[in-house]
Amino acid sequence: MQAKKKRRKTQKHSFILSVALLLVAGYFAISFISSLLEIREKEQEVDTVKAQYEAQLAENEKLQAVVDGGDEKDYIERIAREKLGYVMPDEKVYYDITPSN
Repeated sequence: MQAKKKRRKTQKHSFILSVALLLVAGYFAISFISSLLEIREKEQEVDTVKAQYEAQLAENEKLQAVVDGGDEKDYIERIAREKLGYVMPDEKVYYDITPSN
């Protein structure tokens, strides 16, 4: 009779231990997957920032070429036309207002 009680206790302990180990393994698996997802998001952010950095370097090179080359008049005229909408006297500007569908 005592052998049966010991066997039941052992079975209860092994069942509880198995469930506890399963829960711990599940927790670590979920934590691992969560960490991997965060790493991928951060890598995408790094790629985005690198692309912005490269674009800024290209813009800086263009501006440095303007400063070094003395091509300021053309640069100023281009900025005035593109960003401010200025036109030369007696110049006619046509805008395409047709829908782009």
